[in-house]
Amino acid sequence: MLQLAAQGRLFQRSRVYILNLAGGPDSQSQLPPSDPEAEPARAAAAQGEQQLGFSRFQAPSAAQVLPYKMKQDATRNAAYTVDCEDYVHVVEFNPFESGDSGNLIAYGGNNFVFVGTCTFQEEEADVEGIQYKTLRTFHHGVRVDGIAWSPETRLDSLPPVIKFCTSAADMKIRLFTSDLQDKNEYKVLEGHSDFINGLVFDPREGQEIASVSDDHTCRIWNLEGIQTAHFVLHSPGMSVCWHPEETFKLMVAEKNGTIRFYDLLAQQAILSLESEQMPLMSAHWCLKNTFKVGAVAGNDWLIWDITRSSYPQDKRPVHMDRACLFRWSTVNENLFATTGYPGKMMSQFQIHHLGHPQVPAIQQKRTVAFLNQFVVHTVQFLNRFSTVCEEKLADLSLRIQQIETTLNILDAKLSSIPGLDDVTFEVSPVNVTRITNGTHSEATSEQSQQNSLQDSGPQESEVTPENILTVAKDPRYARYLKMVQVGVPVMAIRNKMISEGLDPDLLERPDAPVPDGEGEKNTEESSDSESSFSD
Repeated sequence: MLQLAAQGRLFQRSRVYILNLAGGPDSQSQLPPSDPEAEPARAAAAQGEQQLGFSRFQAPSAAQVLPYKMKQDATRNAAYTVDCEDYVHVVEFNPFESGDSGNLIAYGGNNFVFVGTCTFQEEEADVEGIQYKTLRTFHHGVRVDGIAWSPETRLDSLPPVIKFCTSAADMKIRLFTSDLQDKNEYKVLEGHSDFINGLVFDPREGQEIASVSDDHTCRIWNLEGIQTAHFVLHSPGMSVCWHPEETFKLMVAEKNGTIRFYDLLAQQAILSLESEQMPLMSAHWCLKNTFKVGAVAGNDWLIWDITRSSYPQDKRPVHMDRACLFRWSTVNENLFATTGYPGKMMSQFQIHHLGHPQVPAIQQKRTVAFLNQFVVHTVQFLNRFSTVCEEKLADLSLRIQQIETTLNILDAKLSSIPGLDDVTFEVSPVNVTRITNGTHSEATSEQSQQNSLQDSGPQESEVTPENILTVAKDPRYARYLKMVQVGVPVMAIRNKMISEGLDPDLLERPDAPVPDGEGEKNTEESSDSESSFSD
């Protein structure tokens, strides 16, 4: 699970937005715009801190250490907020193992640093959503610009150890140490002559601190406040990062678009990367693949593979109002997050995955316009389709009526032929072939079986051929056999015979005897019948 935090200011009250990104990559959240009145001049803040001159921390109130269930923001996907009395300028999760089931988080305002724990539902079964608890409030006396956690921070030790450092508007670094009880101290590290843009602890031992500043320097400090190394940069330093495994290597990102790698043992640069665009605001070393480096410059994010080229292998525009921060996930080398520049109206917090191409979000007005256009085109298509179907059905109905009229006319013409009822049909192999269409062999087989049965019977049961009424001699069937000769469609003849109660299969066996054998009666019935053919 990837957990990230972002800061925002709204209506004279600050909020910390904590996003649980278990829902998947390629998501985004819009942060509220900053209040311009909440940004006092850095010089005035530095002067105020000098006048206060605090050297000890302020103990938290009882209400601040009670567990607090975060409310979920309905306008964001899996986002939770903590309302604060002070403005929030920086938020930082502890990236190191602290020995507790919760996640240490610290955020800084104009005068205080708040340290607490966040427990997510995935970590504790009895937690609903997310639970936050403030551990300690540290008086800072001046605006907090940056926070860096020490790997020495442990909550499972006796006593607990809380150690972190901050950069402030007075261009000083403060190293805080606390046991959450009586020991609450801080030490001031001075040396930078301009605003400090980034600082980080040595990730292995936590015995050194690296910082970069607008004074074009990168400085390395020990915990006693003594500088152990000093590098002059070509432009303001924007971010600094230790190598996750080889702690003698340091990466420094400069505002002019150059990222340099330094060897702390030799105290010289060993490699550089070029972004070819300005301003470069943030860079980060991938914790799962140390050959990958990511950064944001201008409106784009950029990815380097330092084994292949000094130029980025992949870059993509992501923020309309300039990007500000880049962070890799601690569990996936393809997952990272970026934020827009604070104070912009479209300052967004976005999650990216290198295996999932991300398309910039479409504005709401364009989305509505696309939906309206889709609905209009769909309705027009359905209207055209229904009109064409109706025209086709009307044409088909007209053709059916024409066919019925033609069949009625043909029936009337056949009925007007004199002597058609008294016609006898002469059987010939050609006519039989035309009628049966290949089934004459079956009829002949059936007739042969009948003849064999008649021959095998007693002689006294034999009937002379002159006394048998065949289909060809029956006036009812003879007229239909004559129609076959003149070319009337066979299907029309069969339908007409079915309508008059005759067996149409007898057309295929003209020599077969009439089933009922009542010739005279059939003749009288057939002479009075009228025909009309229909398909």
